[in-house]
Amino acid sequence: MLSTIRTRALLLLSTAIAVAAQTAEDYKVTTVPGVDGAIALNFSQYAGHIEITPESHGNLFFWSIQPDVETEKLIIWLNGGPGCSSMDGLFMGNGPYRVNRDLSLNVTSTGWQEHATMVFVDQPVGTGYSLVDDKGYAKNMVEVMDQFVTFIDKLFEVFPEYKEKEMYLAGESYAGTYVPYFASRMLELNRNGDKKYRLQGIAIGNGWISPQHQYDAYIDFAYEKGLVPEEHKPTIDVVHRNCKKLLQYSNTIKVDECEMVLEKIVDATIYEQDGSKYCINMYDSRLTSLVDDGCGMAWPVDIADVTNYMRTSEVMSAVHVEKFKGGWTECGSKVGSSLNGDKSISSYDLLPKILEEIPVLLFGGDQDLICNMLGINYLIGNMTWNGAKGFQDATALEWYVGDTQAGSFQQARNLSLVTVYEGSHMVSYDKPLETLDMMNRFMGVGDNKANGVPTRIVGGTTPPSTSPGNNDGSPSQESDWSQYYGMGTLALIVVICFAGVLGYCWYKSRKPAFQGYGPTGSHMDGGEGLGIIGLQKKRHAKLRIDDQDDTNELDELVIETPGTLFTAEGYSDDDRGHHQRAATAIAGNTIRKKHIPARFAIEDDDDNEVPNNTFTPPPMRDTHA
Repeated sequence: MLSTIRTRALLLLSTAIAVAAQTAEDYKVTTVPGVDGAIALNFSQYAGHIEITPESHGNLFFWSIQPDVETEKLIIWLNGGPGCSSMDGLFMGNGPYRVNRDLSLNVTSTGWQEHATMVFVDQPVGTGYSLVDDKGYAKNMVEVMDQFVTFIDKLFEVFPEYKEKEMYLAGESYAGTYVPYFASRMLELNRNGDKKYRLQGIAIGNGWISPQHQYDAYIDFAYEKGLVPEEHKPTIDVVHRNCKKLLQYSNTIKVDECEMVLEKIVDATIYEQDGSKYCINMYDSRLTSLVDDGCGMAWPVDIADVTNYMRTSEVMSAVHVEKFKGGWTECGSKVGSSLNGDKSISSYDLLPKILEEIPVLLFGGDQDLICNMLGINYLIGNMTWNGAKGFQDATALEWYVGDTQAGSFQQARNLSLVTVYEGSHMVSYDKPLETLDMMNRFMGVGDNKANGVPTRIVGGTTPPSTSPGNNDGSPSQESDWSQYYGMGTLALIVVICFAGVLGYCWYKSRKPAFQGYGPTGSHMDGGEGLGIIGLQKKRHAKLRIDDQDDTNELDELVIETPGTLFTAEGYSDDDRGHHQRAATAIAGNTIRKKHIPARFAIEDDDDNEVPNNTFTPPPMRDTHA
């Protein structure tokens, strides 16, 4: 009976939405509750529902931030979960607002809307303010993908100017699955017909992309940081080995048995103090949380204020969802439970094809556990794209915001990697200025400034090369050649040239063939397809994926050739700007390593199993927002 009443109510609401809201003016947000009336906003806002599945009364909710100054860029932002609202991004990430305890709003200067129109979307249906009846929840990524593409098509009907903008799909956490699926579909539609989507790139923060690599990275990350006491490691190792056996036969988005790896790690961090039990915060490994709060599930603390704000009648009326029943929820359990049986392949398998056409940015905070950057490095090192495996000779460059080293950049063949130092799972939450600069660089805007703060990419000096045939045209070499010409010794030149050819051929025969590091270029409108740095880079030793020596690490990385977008600056050992990292609540100080282990999986010493612990951690969202 209740289900029937709810379905009828949704039908009436869906019909009302479809009839009433057909133009941009119908979605206009004229007042934002909580904003000081004395503050003049430099952007317009639109919000509301767009119907996408009439048969199940499915509507997606969006909130658009459109700068008053005309821009060429459009960013579609998605949070994860699955089932977590993208209002997390709007109010706790890269949007223009922060919610105070009294439900007033601060207007930030670090939102991404300065150079782009931002559209925050609650998807799939049933997420946040989005609507659907009980039988209409998406059950797999194909359905989720179709919903999103339908939404984009209808959004462009309401805002035709958006269709002409250069579009970027961006998100964090489980959006590491969403975004590659959506991009793949859009690129496929472009290939099969008229140019429809001006998709220029995708950006994913601390993304759930490759389960097989993240499951390995859980145990490596936790052990490296000293989060797990020694007595718990045998139990965790057994669970991990069982997981690895299952992964030999699965490439799905997640493997239920492997989820136990993280649960056992969190279990091992529990301790009691003053009558309360605490555990590691899965989203920021420097912090601890109450076990009763789900080991990070109640983090950030702003969630409570955002929830209270979004549930006020004034806000609901302002964004045209006043008929929404039940109250806004940050993460909806029905969305996730409906996708539990999804056997879709992981988005890791989609990235190589995407990289053939558009740039991809993978970024994240180095303090996240649940979708940690070690796992992102693992997936890159094992992935083959645009003719080569891994980053090959691409070097990691130091990135400064002001006088502080914010992290590192690395790029090769249309793929860019940004590691944000001291960043959490929601890296825009605690590093908003840094992620603003990062996204501006990815889009090729901002003039190397973030909110007026100068930013720069810094590279090292290239040591003398001993590689055969690797002539870098240094002044000393040019001087030598001038002497030879002055002597008029043609025979000597011939001999040297012949020797050089032989040396070059020998060098090439030993070096794996791969395509250039320059971007492959966008297939849309002659776009250059530039990544963050736009540099071609080389170092001395390539990463050997098959090397199983645990002590083998990457050689120091250096720049050889500058590219077209950003110029690396010289620096000395005195101005590296390294800053002391915060101590973790459990393991004490951590050390940022300049090298990444060459191995991409835990080596199994034996298969002797140890009985599992009896403690069962509290239920956890798959990947948060």
